[in-house]
Amino acid sequence: MGNLKIGIPQALLYYEYFPLWNNFLECLGVEVIISGPTTKEILDLGVKSAISEICFPVKVFYGHVMSLKDRVDYLFIPRMVCVEKNVYFCPKFLGLPDMIKSSLSSLPPLIEPTVDIRKSATNFENSFLAVGKLFTNNSKKIYQSFYEAQRNLKLYLKSKENELDQKIISQQYNKKLPQRDLKNSLNIALLGHSYLIYDYFINLNLISKLKKAKVNVLTAEMVKKRDIKRQLKKLYKPLFWTLSKKAVGSAFYFLEKKVDGIIYLTSFECGEDSLIGEIIRQESQKYPSVAYTEFVFDEHTGEIGIDTRTEAFLDMIIRRKKYESNYA
Repeated sequence: MGNLKIGIPQALLYYEYFPLWNNFLECLGVEVIISGPTTKEILDLGVKSAISEICFPVKVFYGHVMSLKDRVDYLFIPRMVCVEKNVYFCPKFLGLPDMIKSSLSSLPPLIEPTVDIRKSATNFENSFLAVGKLFTNNSKKIYQSFYEAQRNLKLYLKSKENELDQKIISQQYNKKLPQRDLKNSLNIALLGHSYLIYDYFINLNLISKLKKAKVNVLTAEMVKKRDIKRQLKKLYKPLFWTLSKKAVGSAFYFLEKKVDGIIYLTSFECGEDSLIGEIIRQESQKYPSVAYTEFVFDEHTGEIGIDTRTEAFLDMIIRRKKYESNYA
């Protein structure tokens, strides 16, 4: 049993649930194989394998599956439907296992638990119980593995929230800094789906570039859930997309805190982002002191263009802060 290898593509919901998936499978004695960071080769595999109409991140996912399929005994591709009442994942996530099986050949067997809390049989606990029974008949061990994995995921998310407390600096404090230190004081929120924020190949290493420019990079994971829920009450009607709720709630939070700027990352052909980006943009107009821009990524995005836009965005903020400090 210890020789079984389960492959997890390092794409899409990997960036949300990997601590849970990995800890659960390892506690059952299974060897977890990760496809690894996205590369040009993985992207090319995905673009060649996927249909042209799907969004860029799903094409990247296809590439990760292709890079894994000959190295593992199983592929772990959950069907994520609903993890919160009246809120759902993107339709492409709902059909992801089916899309992979219908488009790619010579695949190992897929482990594709359906996670849908609307039904008792497919809630998180029972879905993982069904997965565990593929490897052991010891229900106690499966439940223990699941609860341990769930605890580790909560600890991980809590650690990300705690990073925010020491990073948020008030605008009033920033204005008192000497002009030579203005760039060092920038707080920029980098928002969007986690598979865009943390896949350095997709976003062309944007986080590292911002940090190199001595910018404090803030992300949605640093905002407490209760603060996101509070911010979402500003909307006229509730959102019904799981990942978009986090993006909008955290964006409203950072706008309220008056950070220096927000960069919203989106991918070409993303249906959710065509609406979510506009909601955030309209809300940002209520906060003229907070700069806002959007970066759109696809397989043709060039690094020079993103570098130029990033530098221009930061320079614009610094120039405004200098002006404000001179006339404060």
